[in-house]
Amino acid sequence: MAELKVSPQVPLSGAEGFAVNSVKVAPGVYQVAHSAQNGTIFVASAMGRPPEGSSSIMKLDAATLEVLAEVAPGDFGAFGIAVDDTNGTVWVTNTRQNAVAVYAQDDLSLVRQFEAGSVEKPRDVVIDAARGRAYVSTHRSRIEAFDTRTLEKLDGFAVESERRGEQFATMSLALDEKAGRLYTVSLRTPELARIDLASGEVKILALPGAKTPSGVDFDPATGRVFVASQGSDNVIAIDGESGAVLFDTPVGAGTLNVAFNAASGQLFVVNRTSDTVTVLDAATGAIEANLAGGSFPNHLVVAPDGTVFWVNKARGKDDPDGDRLSRIVPKA
Repeated sequence: MAELKVSPQVPLSGAEGFAVNSVKVAPGVYQVAHSAQNGTIFVASAMGRPPEGSSSIMKLDAATLEVLAEVAPGDFGAFGIAVDDTNGTVWVTNTRQNAVAVYAQDDLSLVRQFEAGSVEKPRDVVIDAARGRAYVSTHRSRIEAFDTRTLEKLDGFAVESERRGEQFATMSLALDEKAGRLYTVSLRTPELARIDLASGEVKILALPGAKTPSGVDFDPATGRVFVASQGSDNVIAIDGESGAVLFDTPVGAGTLNVAFNAASGQLFVVNRTSDTVTVLDAATGAIEANLAGGSFPNHLVVAPDGTVFWVNKARGKDDPDGDRLSRIVPKA
């Protein structure tokens, strides 16, 4: 019997409180990363499959969204992306080729391309500047680790589900660099993993009300962890220690990623199927705005000053609202 899902219908609201600028970027845009040190934005794009496919890594000015550099990675398509300001590099996951690559921030020249098959179906990558590590999630029960200075692959972390007979599939990553904790969620099970980076201990917390969770972020001041789930169309906040659910807010269809904005005390959430970006009060879960996000909003990042950047994909090559990078700030 087919399962029927009824997604929440959240009306657009609150657009008058924000200023949004957007520019067209390369087809198949997937993720976005921000360099606080250099005031730049990097986007990873990939579409199709070799030899007909295409891929791009773009560098843009964070204030003006002017394109500063662009490179085509060829057959090694760029999907996940993260910035290492300590070493002046950009890390990219090559999901279809089971690899990762490292580029120079200044001109996007290739620093190292890891061989195909070295990382099984990588998704997200985050940079731990304090420990000199890059962590990469995979569509398996593992997070891989790399030395960001020597660019050597290290021992990673096994993440096992506590649900009998089921497998944890790591998705988005959120790093609490100061506390030495790494968070991820499982696409296949309603679970969150909290990894102690000093000891390697993995703590699994249940996520009641979450179905196919994919996005995660946290508030270091309160210890709250926020989870976005595609299958249940909601954002859940839990206590990062006890796992107690603090709020559960339906936000839109295909809730994919969530980012905590420490400057405003808000959550920004991309809902891929309903084409919206929802703004929540991070303390209560109350919806404060629901904005048009373009076609298939896919990923977002928050700069230290509270500026939010998101990318959205396209419904076909002639979609005027697709393949865009958007910059959003509150109006004065």
